[in-house]
Amino acid sequence: MRNISKIWPIALLLCLALPNINMAQTCSCAGAPLISSQSVSTTSQGNLLLGITYEHNEIAELYRADNKLDNQTVERSTQSTLLELNYGITNRLTVSGTATYVRKRRLGLQSNDELVTTGIGDGIVLLKYVLHQNTIKEQYQLAVGAGAKIPFGKTSLASDGIRLNFDMQPGTGAWDGIAWSYFSKTFAPASTINLFLFTTYRATGSAERFADNDNYEFGNELLANIGATNNITSDLSYIATIKYRSTSSDQRNNNKLPNTGGKWIHLEPALQYQLTNGLSIKASGKIPIYQYLNGLQPTTSYTASISLFYNFGKKTIF
Repeated sequence: MRNISKIWPIALLLCLALPNINMAQTCSCAGAPLISSQSVSTTSQGNLLLGITYEHNEIAELYRADNKLDNQTVERSTQSTLLELNYGITNRLTVSGTATYVRKRRLGLQSNDELVTTGIGDGIVLLKYVLHQNTIKEQYQLAVGAGAKIPFGKTSLASDGIRLNFDMQPGTGAWDGIAWSYFSKTFAPASTINLFLFTTYRATGSAERFADNDNYEFGNELLANIGATNNITSDLSYIATIKYRSTSSDQRNNNKLPNTGGKWIHLEPALQYQLTNGLSIKASGKIPIYQYLNGLQPTTSYTASISLFYNFGKKTIF
């Protein structure tokens, strides 16, 4: 009866996520959840962790540098459905993969013209290796990883016969290199609190835009996340994270583009509930604390997400 009574939140997740699966997306203009989703460290040998996440990113703010302006031009929203997999090849080596389905919406506030694009987005594959396992005597974990972003998503969607810009395409068309690192510190038995820091760096490739020899390259991206997690009850825990993101300017034919790139700091509070031994649900939201945009750009006003994880095994390290 105890487990049955804990299953009902799944219905809430499905009601929120499944109707939007045909509309979800990875945003290229104001924070892509594709690489920021890599918050799971490693898992033990033979263990499989599956997760599905729905994220809504509302892009209604307009900034020039760090100055918020009155937005009377364009309003955007982005939605993402991410399917994540983590599998322990050995106790030190884990393979991680993420696939996406994406939706991008742009609304002209003056003309009231709406443009919506949907499709399969890009994916990533990472290998993660534990340099130091958490032990009773040395209560910290250190892991590193590397991999690639794979251009599964289309880049040829058009409106009225004209190919859309890359910011409205489901994919980027480019292979990117990814470097990842993770550090966590525990304090058992004195405390159940866990401190963590994980970073991701994405070195972007280029792809043809409108014609041969017309190459577009998104800016390189650095993500750094520092936070803490602790139990509230035996089944409920909180996760508090400060997220830093920095992107360099996009380039077209090796020329830097104005009004691209910037720096962001977000606060992300989250709650995670253990439904059964293997099943958990997490709800989170991102609130902007600081934003500095190169030139004039629309940017995130808030982000909300909900995730469902199932662990086919004994142990997963977050």
